[in-house]
Amino acid sequence: MSIEANKAVVQRYLEMWDTGNLDIAEEVLAPDFVDHTRPHQAPGPEGVKENIATFRSGFPDATHTVIHMIGEGDIVAFRFARRGRHKGMFAGFPPTGKEIVLTGADFLRIADGKIVELWSSQDGLNLAQQLGMPIGG
Repeated sequence: MSIEANKAVVQRYLEMWDTGNLDIAEEVLAPDFVDHTRPHQAPGPEGVKENIATFRSGFPDATHTVIHMIGEGDIVAFRFARRGRHKGMFAGFPPTGKEIVLTGADFLRIADGKIVELWSSQDGLNLAQQLGMPIGG
């Protein structure tokens, strides 16, 4: 596939996160998909669906802004800002009503039109601080 076609797969993946339409998972994720950032997550689309559902239960209106997206070979990388309002339980923390911005960068490997691997780096500490979660011991 071309780099532009791979980027289109990633855009569709982000649409799944932004809309909560988990049916997209089977379309864009390989059956043996691996998220290297979350080794505890079940492989394949089911693990991603669970992750999205969990995040969206806390931030049901969350959407991504892609700041940069580049592709090389079978890899697409993008830097993002995910914005949403904390309206539900998240990580055991009750809703605060606060608007959050979670920033990060993802690298995805694509084969045969499906995402097969993900490496992600997100500023979770900053997210916790925005929500007023206790930090440290």
